[in-house]
Amino acid sequence: MRARADAVSRTRQQIVRCAAEQLRASPEPVTLAGIAAAAGVSRTTVYRHFRSITGLLDAVAADLLSRARFDQLLAAVGLPDPAAALAEVTRLGCGIWAVDPDLVRNLFALARGQADVMPVIGQLEAGRAQIMEHLVQRLDEAGALAAGLSRRDATDLLVAATGFAGWDQIVTARGRPPVTATKLIVRMALRAVT
Repeated sequence: MRARADAVSRTRQQIVRCAAEQLRASPEPVTLAGIAAAAGVSRTTVYRHFRSITGLLDAVAADLLSRARFDQLLAAVGLPDPAAALAEVTRLGCGIWAVDPDLVRNLFALARGQADVMPVIGQLEAGRAQIMEHLVQRLDEAGALAAGLSRRDATDLLVAATGFAGWDQIVTARGRPPVTATKLIVRMALRAVT
């Protein structure tokens, strides 16, 4: 029984890995049949694990977050000093982009043209916005929010400042190392709202 469960788990991981590799290589639309062929398994096997492209891409995103140690980001939200929490959450959030930038870039690109991908990106972005909203509330309650800046405006600034597009622009168009891009994003986020 245990061997069967391990084999099922390995097959699922293989499918997720192949989907990530395909996405990393190109922002072309993906299909479960195409992923099955790339993974060397039948379509039935893929459908047994994932009922839709959205489900498969959710698993790809979950794997990315796991590799980026998303648990550390969630723990950083609760740091006692809200400004320190914002800095650490922003640093760790940029770390998600840095773990696999080609995959992230192509997921965002694919979301513009393949409706099945939009819920995955939407969920990730909604989670990021909720975290920023929570940190803004903490800053405001601590009297550390910039004077005259509403919570809503502060949240909007942070969502814009900490998104993948800005980080990627610094890395790709400006040719800066990921660590430098991350430092600049952290600095910009803190200056924008504190």
